[in-house]
Amino acid sequence: MRKLHTLNEDTFHEIEWKEGLAVVRFYAPWCPPCHNSEKLFNTFVESIEDNVIVGTVNVDQAPILTTRYNIWGLPSVLMFKDGQLIHRIVGVKPISDYQKALDELIKSESNNDEKNEAKSSIGTLCLTKSEIKAE
Repeated sequence: MRKLHTLNEDTFHEIEWKEGLAVVRFYAPWCPPCHNSEKLFNTFVESIEDNVIVGTVNVDQAPILTTRYNIWGLPSVLMFKDGQLIHRIVGVKPISDYQKALDELIKSESNNDEKNEAKSSIGTLCLTKSEIKAE
């Protein structure tokens, strides 16, 4: 079974400072939809690549994070890229909704990697006007 990081205000920097992708589920122990969808989320988590961090946040134990990320409905699944919130799914959804959102995020990450590789290749060949003036 895949390791789920239990996150709170003291450990959420694992997500906010991470380069790459992360999926975080906000839930509450008293929330019936959270309980009913936990198995569904865990099934989704098993399909995620190992390089993606996956975690959970108990909103009762992390009120600052809950406010910072505007968590008003539970459960809420937030998807991050390089520490930035990119996608939010609120409520109980089918696995296909989570997978589609993550696939789009992975696709955008690979497109950015290709663009960055192209930029770095071009960058080694020429300097911008501001770089020339700085030298």
